Amino acid sequence: MDYFDVVVDLMRDERKPTDFEGHALEIIEFIDNERDTIRSAYKKAMGSKFRVKTFEQEIKKVRSAFSRSPSVFRKNLLRKIVTDESPDVELVLKGQYKEAFELLEDAEACQLTPMLIGPPGTGKTMLARSFASSHNKDFEWLTMDESTKPVHLMGSYDPAETLKRGFVIDAFVPGPLTKMMVQGGYFLANELNRATEFTQNSFLEPLEERTLNIPRLGRIKASDEFFMIAAANPSDMAGTHRISEALKDRIKIWITLDYPSRSVEMEIIKKNVPETNLSQDFLSMIYDVIDTTRKSREVERPASIRSAIAMAKLAGRKESRDSLELKDLKKIATKVLSGGIKPKPGIDAEALVKKIVDTSLRG
Repeated sequence: MDYFDVVVDLMRDERKPTDFEGHALEIIEFIDNERDTIRSAYKKAMGSKFRVKTFEQEIKKVRSAFSRSPSVFRKNLLRKIVTDESPDVELVLKGQYKEAFELLEDAEACQLTPMLIGPPGTGKTMLARSFASSHNKDFEWLTMDESTKPVHLMGSYDPAETLKRGFVIDAFVPGPLTKMMVQGGYFLANELNRATEFTQNSFLEPLEERTLNIPRLGRIKASDEFFMIAAANPSDMAGTHRISEALKDRIKIWITLDYPSRSVEMEIIKKNVPETNLSQDFLSMIYDVIDTTRKSREVERPASIRSAIAMAKLAGRKESRDSLELKDLKKIATKVLSGGIKPKPGIDAEALVKKIVDTSLRG
């Protein structure tokens, strides 16, 4: 198919987009890649009637018509399905992270279930994802809260398929826990102690017997490669539930994580913003801001590693455009911390952020 002729004819209303529904995605890509060439072809076809403004309007109209196509959405959706579970933030395996990583390897080798415990922002999820990625394993996780039910872990039957075919295996849509047990991947039960005891107890059988009973289908046995990691916030944090004694008995290794040391965290920041050339002085200032939130008695949830990386990215972009000064870093820190920390009840958030920034970044 000659896409030049097709696009030009569409722009001149000599053909209809519906005639090329099956080629919608290819036509969109052709328009994006060959815009200048299409313009030349359209100009030749229009002759003296060619106008730049008309060209821009017509090509936008054609692209929009195909962008709304259901087939384009389906193809784009398939392209966007995540197959690489590598963490969005890379950790540096030094200090506590190196020790925790080694303990996870020991736990897997011995088929023992580990628990990562630490406040939000200490890298629990990143560590679990890094561990799975380094071992080239399938990885699923579920972040839990009070609304999480056992069905969210196990899976459920598709109502339409069940009505047509009954409770058959083809009507069953597996949850993340079931998928990893069958496929032999890693499953992270994230923020386990935010789930109710009723939901927590869904893990008793998989951890004790390495089996899971699926209603109407029967009991499945986990692959030998299946490995579960649990993660939880400190028990004194708001919104947490007591971990049941039965579940505690089945979690064999307890790994405590805290915020990383200055040297490790600054190395993590640099590793995750390779496109910037921030000086060591500015990186140190960013760490000082983050560290102040963690030491403040007025902060309930301090800034995470991700907040530090966000500041570094914004500062690096500012520096690449013109120059970066202390006042610029203060503005960046204020914007990031406005949603990056949670004050304790009764503390004014705006005033607290200003106090932290002014204390950390003194001119």
